[in-house]
Amino acid sequence: MSDFTYDIDDLGTTTATGRKNVVRFLVGDTDENDVQVYDDEIYFALSQNSDNTYYTAAYVCRAVASKYGRKVDVAISGVLDAKYSSLRDHYMSLADSIEVEAKKQSGLGFSAGGISQASVTAARQLTDRVEPAFKRDQFWNPPSYDGSTGYE
Repeated sequence: MSDFTYDIDDLGTTTATGRKNVVRFLVGDTDENDVQVYDDEIYFALSQNSDNTYYTAAYVCRAVASKYGRKVDVAISGVLDAKYSSLRDHYMSLADSIEVEAKKQSGLGFSAGGISQASVTAARQLTDRVEPAFKRDQFWNPPSYDGSTGYE
């Protein structure tokens, strides 16, 4: 049987065990009496996600959701219910939330256009740049256009 370890005093991203503990914390898999994934599974998930704890936690949540997705909801005489679909839905929702947080932490996905004004200005000031193949108003008609419309 695989190991389950969690050390609340070792939450960080500088060591492999610290990253594993962070993933457990984010997923909520910190109870040794209710194991969702084992250490080796988390280490594998970390290797698949370049050691990014947030993306790994989302990955693990989806893996746990697939485990519950295999099971069917059960009701016994109206006394006992096991709603595995609710667990599956919870872990899928948690994966989405953690992935949004991953994008916030990494700064990805929140830049409109992806080019800053400062980088455009810096690029224009380079003297050894190749001239662009197209220029604004290069096909302007009539030919007597003098550029006085203010387009630049």
